Parts: sequence; structure tokens; C-alpha cells
Amino acid sequence: MSEEVEKEEAKDAAAAGAKRMSDADFAEAKELYELGKAGLSELADQFGVSRQALSQRLKSAGAVKGSRAHEVAAAAKKAVTGAAGSSAAATAERFADKRGEWIEETRITGFRQLKLARQLAQKVVQDALSAGRSIATTDDELKAVMRLNKILCDNIESTLNLLEADKHVDQNDLPSLNIEDLTNEDILKHHIGTGALPEGSTVEDMLADEADPGLTDE
Repeated sequence: MSEEVEKEEAKDAAAAGAKRMSDADFAEAKELYELGKAGLSELADQFGVSRQALSQRLKSAGAVKGSRAHEVAAAAKKAVTGAAGSSAAATAERFADKRGEWIEETRITGFRQLKLARQLAQKVVQDALSAGRSIATTDDELKAVMRLNKILCDNIESTLNLLEADKHVDQNDLPSLNIEDLTNEDILKHHIGTGALPEGSTVEDMLADEADPGLTDE
């Protein structure tokens, strides 16, 4: 800050009975002013200085009101995006945890509903036969049952497609793979079995062959 500005500020502060603004306070006020978070009058009241002195000092520092407002907008957008991303990740995790359960529930419920529709169709036919009527007289009732059956099938299929059931793998159903280190005897048996070593070869023969493959060719 120039000596002239300091004198002007001190003069204005004395005239107004206000205190002189420290460099730290001014830095804070300047940031609030440039970020567009506070106006000149508000800042003057907040820091207990005259409006004129603060205005002069801001102009001297090249501060422009709201010149850094985009930083606030960018920070807000980042916070919102981060929150949305966290929320989406949490939702995806919950979906993954429940997905297998929902798929199984859909299949079981669907099976029971289709079984009920089948039993309903059987009852329509059985009632007609018991009453001595022709099965042809049950057409309307059976068509209604068929429509119900189609609705059930479509609903089950749509739900399973939404859950991507065809891509779901239950970790509990995956086969376990046990990997064990082979002993020299195991390797020897393998080599003899494939004809890489002749019958009666020993582990020492195998190791010697591995150390100098040309020995077995002589």
C-alpha cells in the first residue's frame, strides 16, 4: 500500500472515528469483495472502517467487485457434482448388494404367479367337465386366463431385464480354484507321462536335463 493511500485512509479513519484496517483484514475484505460475497458498505461495517477509505484502498489494489465470482460458482458446482457422484456411487453399491436378492425374489414370485394362472386354467376346464359342458364353452374364461398369463410373463421378463439378470453372477456359486505347488516328483511323473523323459528316470535325471537340455539328446 502506498504512503499516500495510508495517509488518506488514516485521515478518513480519524475523521470518522474508525480504526485503521490491518493488512490481514484488508486481504480478507478484498477477497470477499472480488468473490462478490459482500459489497463496499457491508465490508466497511464489518471491519469498522470508513467506506471511502476502503474504496480507495480497493481501487489502489486493483480490486474489482465480483471479478472472481466464477470461482464461487465453480466451487459450488464441484461440491454439487461431488455430492451427486457420491450419492450415485452409494446407490449403485446398494443396488449391487440387493440385486441378487431382487432377481431371486422375482423368479420365485413369478413362478408362483404362473403356477396360479395354470391352476386357474385347469379349474376352468375341470368345472366345465364336471358340469357336463363342452370345453368350447370355456373359451372366454380361458382367454382371460391367457391374458393374465401374458401380463405375468411380460412383467417378469421386464423386471429381470431391468436387473440384468442374465449378466448377474452370484459370487457364492463361483467354483473355487485351489492352486498348489507341484513337487519335483509330480513334475517327473508328468514328464514321463508325456514322453518328455523315459521310463525309470529319476528326479536327478530331470534336474540334470533341465540344467543342460543337450545331455538327453546325446
